[in-house]
Amino acid sequence: MDELIGKTVGGYEIQRMLGQGGMARVYLARQQSMNRQVALKVLPKQFLVDDTYLQRFEREVKIVSQLEHRSIIPVYDYGESDGQPYIVMRYMPAGTVDDLLKQGPMSPESVFAIIEQIAPALDYAHSKEVLHRDLKPSNVLMDDNGGAFLTDFGIARLGDGQVSAITTQGVVGTPSYMSPEQAQGKPIDGRSDVYSLGVMLFEMLTGRRPFEADTPYSIAVMQVTTPPPAPRSINPALSPAVEKVVLKVLQKQPEDRHSTARELTEALRQAIERPHSGESDVVQAPVINQSPPIVVYQPPQAPVYTPQPSPMQHPVTPQPRPVYQNHPSSGSVPAYQTGPRSQVRRRRTNNPVMSAILGATVGCGLLLVIALLAILAISAFSNRLTGVANPTPVTDDSGVVISTTAPGQPTVRSTARNSVVSGIPAPLDLTSQALRQTLVPNNTQPTVIPFPDELSYGISEPPARLESTPSLMTALSEVRGTLLFSGGRIGPDDVDSFKILTLNLGTWEETAITTASTDSAYPQASPDGQWIVFQSDTDEDEEFDIYIMKNDGTQLHKLTVNDVVDRLAAWSPDGEWIVFSSDVRSDGNLDLYRVRPSGADLQVIYSSAERKSHPRYSPDGRHIVFTSGDQTDATTWEILRYDLADGSVTRLTNNESRDGSPLYSPDGKSILYITTVSDGGQAIAVMDADGQNARILYNSPGADWAASYSPDGRYIALSSNMSGGDRVFLMTADGQNVQQVTSREGTYPSWLPGA
Repeated sequence: MDELIGKTVGGYEIQRMLGQGGMARVYLARQQSMNRQVALKVLPKQFLVDDTYLQRFEREVKIVSQLEHRSIIPVYDYGESDGQPYIVMRYMPAGTVDDLLKQGPMSPESVFAIIEQIAPALDYAHSKEVLHRDLKPSNVLMDDNGGAFLTDFGIARLGDGQVSAITTQGVVGTPSYMSPEQAQGKPIDGRSDVYSLGVMLFEMLTGRRPFEADTPYSIAVMQVTTPPPAPRSINPALSPAVEKVVLKVLQKQPEDRHSTARELTEALRQAIERPHSGESDVVQAPVINQSPPIVVYQPPQAPVYTPQPSPMQHPVTPQPRPVYQNHPSSGSVPAYQTGPRSQVRRRRTNNPVMSAILGATVGCGLLLVIALLAILAISAFSNRLTGVANPTPVTDDSGVVISTTAPGQPTVRSTARNSVVSGIPAPLDLTSQALRQTLVPNNTQPTVIPFPDELSYGISEPPARLESTPSLMTALSEVRGTLLFSGGRIGPDDVDSFKILTLNLGTWEETAITTASTDSAYPQASPDGQWIVFQSDTDEDEEFDIYIMKNDGTQLHKLTVNDVVDRLAAWSPDGEWIVFSSDVRSDGNLDLYRVRPSGADLQVIYSSAERKSHPRYSPDGRHIVFTSGDQTDATTWEILRYDLADGSVTRLTNNESRDGSPLYSPDGKSILYITTVSDGGQAIAVMDADGQNARILYNSPGADWAASYSPDGRYIALSSNMSGGDRVFLMTADGQNVQQVTSREGTYPSWLPGA
């Protein structure tokens, strides 16, 4: 039970918890002097030692005290009790807009009723030189009369001059809602908040966010580079006029959007009153600036492939959803949330616009003919490989259809706890000459292809520096070894790019293993610590390939050569295989592959109609856990386990949270993974190896991801942007005693065995 419940803090009797964010807890309390209910926001004791949290708490008070608007939650009081600061706010009994969205898409009229209240408050804050920077449904509270109120100015920015002059320091916010310029760390103005309001508008009208992916980086990249889907393709009931308003506010360039929230509101009003006014107009998705394009680097939204095995449909009978212990989505709805998000880096791209236009004009007709021929060829090749015929219904003993399968394809059945897919040959060998020609062009055998010398990989005189030596807390004082991770660093060519790095936890010496100007990320060491596999984009086409090198950066080889994304590679426990995901159909539905470290024996392990990513072996080598779900709906992403002996697939999680990035503990008894929490952020969760006893292990104010156990299982390294940008943190395996250990950017850490 919470230690504060039942106690009196500064004249406020705490009755129950309303919600919990990464940085603060919010309680329902009774103000004794006035006998009224209030919301009491308290900074937990574990954050008192970090000035970052104290400053954010104090900044929220300072900002909100200067904002007096009927649609901004008022702060009644601010104080401190037993060293813990608290904020007293008006109690909002109806929860948040996020709660309303759990019932599905909202009508345009209902959406407008909320937007027309929030928009003036947002413009008012901008007139006072305040940028919210974290506008999202969980930060809009509702009263019993339909009133909507802005809250949570914990990461807002207060300027000294004009709002347009306000700039960010690092990237903070929630990737799903941040503007393209915010995601890139550029100077922002009020139009950035208007974009976030536009994302909310999209979500309220369609029931889903415009961009969903399995990492904060991936989502931020999409904000910058990917046009959103047409709202009517998700909710056909929307009018063309309303769709036109949504697509305008989500334009990538600030000058192409509505300039104020009030302007957006008026456009939405007219669209609702005249729903068919946009039918004669061409509704276009946001246009990305073409010269020169600016692309945010997504550490590890990796590469893609080309073999074309046909999709195999695996309908799964819905199972009862497990309730997480201490999960923010269970119990009371967290009405007040905080949560800064990931730092996003810029990556270089060359884009000769005139050449592209000329080439497109000349080649359009030719491409059309080639595309038609390719479709016919791929269809014939896929059917020949998989032998897919007409689906056959499969029934249980009572005659009820439980799945539909094609001959030779797996059957999905349900158990009391987990869903099991059986009947898949393990593994399916697709190393025919035809397939090899597709995966490794111009080679009759899969071979190791050297990395081009001019890209300057390897470490002749690797740059190294001594990190500011942290004074580790007592609980972490016995941490040993070397961390392997990636992060943005300036190389010998003065180009800032993601590099593979190590950090000695004894000397705090950081070493860059790669020095090229291209981006490399998601490193994983072999079981003996001698080799490192990672993904890199050498030609900057945003299509990563898998590479392997010695732990000193020498003997670099390219394992996959194709025009699709290969990503998130890892080793088998005996070091004989490298497993990875590949988008063989170029549709986002990645399949699981494995290959020898030499580049030989390429095999597809598991293929289905769902998206599959982040495969990881169990310590005994018997299983592979991975993320799987509908590519278009990230809420369906769950953790699955593949049995290498019989080819069966077991669903380990089955809930309404987006789960991903699973990884076994050294003893194989538990699995770490990422799960979404009620404010849309990411937390570290853990469950038993059989999927039981799932629970939140750690949830900070930022996006927590990429957790990895130490070899002895006593500690966990993770990435989090709780301090403003992604850094490497350490904590004990129970999710306690968290401490930042890199002063510069660090993502996806793991231990380097034997170092």
